[in-house]
Amino acid sequence: MTTPTVLVIEDQEWTARSIESILRPANFAVFKAYTGNQGLEVASKVAPDLVLVDLHLPDMSGSDVIRQLRDVRTIGDVTPIAVITSGQVTQSEKLALLRIGAWEVFTSPFPPEELSLRVSTWVKAKKETDRAREKSLVDENTGAYNFEGLTRRVHEIVAESLRYERPLTCIVLGRPNATEKTNGNRHKDNDVDLKVVRALMDVCRTSDAVGLVRDREFLVVAPNTDSSGAGVLANRIMAALEGSVSEADIKAGVFSVTRSHREPLDFTDLIGPATAALRKAQAGQDRISFQEPEMN
Repeated sequence: MTTPTVLVIEDQEWTARSIESILRPANFAVFKAYTGNQGLEVASKVAPDLVLVDLHLPDMSGSDVIRQLRDVRTIGDVTPIAVITSGQVTQSEKLALLRIGAWEVFTSPFPPEELSLRVSTWVKAKKETDRAREKSLVDENTGAYNFEGLTRRVHEIVAESLRYERPLTCIVLGRPNATEKTNGNRHKDNDVDLKVVRALMDVCRTSDAVGLVRDREFLVVAPNTDSSGAGVLANRIMAALEGSVSEADIKAGVFSVTRSHREPLDFTDLIGPATAALRKAQAGQDRISFQEPEMN
């Protein structure tokens, strides 16, 4: 089991060290940030199992940090967030913090055993939720297949295509800067993801596999679709995206192949060439790039 991680967003070094001294003996890895913006950046990189946020930070309030943390993809709605403060908190203030997503409010001096036990309980619950999600085959935000779901569905499509020696097409879609790390509005990015998937669902057949392969990149695997049909499908997808996702300039990489049951073919044989085609489109002016199959 991986070491559980806690992110402490606290501008007072002695307070952060005090919390660290309580949690490290309980086998927690502790990350520290000293401003709200720094905390948001660290949260997006380390995906903590729990976040402790000071109520008063030099660049923003703890309430604002909590609201923005909930929009960070690595945090979402299931990561426990608790407030820490050295001042008094009224009942109405505490209720307001609970309404925006805080799980608890701790007032300094922090009771070491209680803090450690509460954090341990919350992290266990979060870990169980993570395990349940990993077993799921569907992306929570969009309802499309996640990588695990795609792997299973594509395995079924490939097996049928090989059995009957039918053509198969893989299309990978992404933004021009999809491979770059951004600090954009995560809530806005999630909305764009949802729009993209809805557009793909409207255009693609029920037999096609539609899902997310990585952050900001999408995949369509279309059975019984040759290179000619792939071009038609790719253009239909682009037209649908232009009409419904105008805020994102999405490009596509396309790969079509036909193999017999005597020739091996797996998920990576499809997604690799299609992704290579997407990278060519992202680096150039074309919105759609086609990858030709290698000749044996």
